[in-house]
Amino acid sequence: MEHFSDQIWVDYVRGVAQPKTIQEVETHLTSKCADCTRSYGIWKKVYAVVTNEPTLTPPDNAVRMGKMEFATRESPQTRPWIMASLVFDSLGQSLTAGVRSGPSDSRHLVFNAEGTTVTLVLDTQTQPGTISVVGQVVDKSGAKIAPRKAEIILLTETFQPVAETSANEFGEFQMEFKAQGRLRLTVEIAGHKSIRIPPLNLKNKEVVGSVT
Repeated sequence: MEHFSDQIWVDYVRGVAQPKTIQEVETHLTSKCADCTRSYGIWKKVYAVVTNEPTLTPPDNAVRMGKMEFATRESPQTRPWIMASLVFDSLGQSLTAGVRSGPSDSRHLVFNAEGTTVTLVLDTQTQPGTISVVGQVVDKSGAKIAPRKAEIILLTETFQPVAETSANEFGEFQMEFKAQGRLRLTVEIAGHKSIRIPPLNLKNKEVVGSVT
């Protein structure tokens, strides 16, 4: 009897072969044919690996961070970019008469980059040692920027990825990260120059420091 083809073995180990074919294969295997026994063992292992493959798929967040890691190893100057200018910082606002100063749990920042506005609200009340950022990206006409697909990437000063998220349909986004100094926020907008926020000093327990 001729040995079975790969297609027959694939259908057999998957349990989708025709009843007649299954009977022929099982009958032949009882004859102790060395070649077919070896082929059956190989295809059985292949099917087991394929079946378990979905359980080995890394989380989407891990895949994104991995892609960011490789992307930042390339020259960060390859895409045109704009350095945003700080136009508002709540730390610089004078307190109302009669109100005593004290540490703030939040900080409101507004940046402008050639007509595109990036608003950030930094908060330390979520978890100890963790900073939450809620923001929005709006273009010069006040229209939402999200339909153009805005990706917000948080990097260290040496351009190593810390966190990443996408803006929703209103241009809004949110992320949390471990408090540390000299972080860089980059806004990548489809069809637009990359917007870079000046490094943020976010290392202390309270949201204090400067944008430099």
